[in-house]
Amino acid sequence: MKLLALILAYLISHTIKKPDKLRDFTWYKNWARWFEKSSGIKSPELNVILTVAIPVTVIYFILSLLFGSVLGVLLVSVLILFYVIGPHSLKEDAESGEIHKRLGLRKNTKVSTLIKTMTEVSMHRWFGVFFWYVVLGVAGALIYRLSERLDFYTENDNELKSTTTRLMKVLNFPAAWMMVISLAIASDFERIFKKCKPYMSFENIKSMDDSFLYEATDFAVEICEIEPDEQKNVELVTLSVLKRMLVVWLVVVSIQVILAI
Repeated sequence: MKLLALILAYLISHTIKKPDKLRDFTWYKNWARWFEKSSGIKSPELNVILTVAIPVTVIYFILSLLFGSVLGVLLVSVLILFYVIGPHSLKEDAESGEIHKRLGLRKNTKVSTLIKTMTEVSMHRWFGVFFWYVVLGVAGALIYRLSERLDFYTENDNELKSTTTRLMKVLNFPAAWMMVISLAIASDFERIFKKCKPYMSFENIKSMDDSFLYEATDFAVEICEIEPDEQKNVELVTLSVLKRMLVVWLVVVSIQVILAI
């Protein structure tokens, strides 16, 4: 069921342009601001948890009541995944010819910075959602997207910012390792493994430092993928690598489904 929902949601999101209304999370931004001002909760951690948990619970409960059948569960999963993927398309950004502008980068930005930014964006738009959907189902996908949006909407001078940032580190770190494993499989396993080996330490796990992912992706694109005599757009090569990583994820989930039968 999860595999089918992932495949359908991915195909739909890459073939149908998402309406602007489905890209808009203003309702959640307004909810988060209202809850912060009205709840009277002094603990930043509890405030952030409830800001995410309440809408997730309400949405999940309503959809569970409306769609109780197996087909209904599949439909809900696809709809939720389609909604939380993005909200903007990385493919559209890469093929637009103005990816630097869309990602908030300068035109003369270093190649490595562009690659790392695209990797981070893919984490937020694809991989984080898919990872937590596989782990926790529809609730996991909603938790990741609403947590990411909360961190995005929370200003740096807000006392909740450090808490939302920590929450995203917790959500991103396991997904980052899965991304690196899929990158190694989709690219040059031996060289990617050597690149990430220094980060395999207790200190790295404790700090949840996911910089290894961005270093590995930059290495894979610049060293393993782009030939010196080739004139390719870096953003398109990076997008291709990220898509191959996603395919590896789908294959792994497929194997898990087959073994579970």
